[in-house]
Amino acid sequence: MSVPDPTRPHEPALLEQAVAVAAEIVRQIGATRVELITVTRDRVCLQPVVLAEGEAIARALGLDVPLDHRMFVPGHTLWTGVRDGLEVQVRPVLRRPLGAVQ
Repeated sequence: MSVPDPTRPHEPALLEQAVAVAAEIVRQIGATRVELITVTRDRVCLQPVVLAEGEAIARALGLDVPLDHRMFVPGHTLWTGVRDGLEVQVRPVLRRPLGAVQ
């Protein structure tokens, strides 16, 4: 596969690379654990079948930047990171950060 040119955002190779990354992610974590996957030229987003497994899936993919969305109902944490040059996001349930009061 050729190296995509980021100065040409509509270059087909960018989408092909993103689809290939998404396919590898599904292979790594297992297709039965993925409910929804969205692929763009620079991002792969996935939602697990069981939202409570999302943090474990994110960590297995090396995603280590959490963004808590407490104002949404239900709340959720968006885990992000970079994989093969693409932003990857996993949307699980809202996490309980260490030290959080119950």
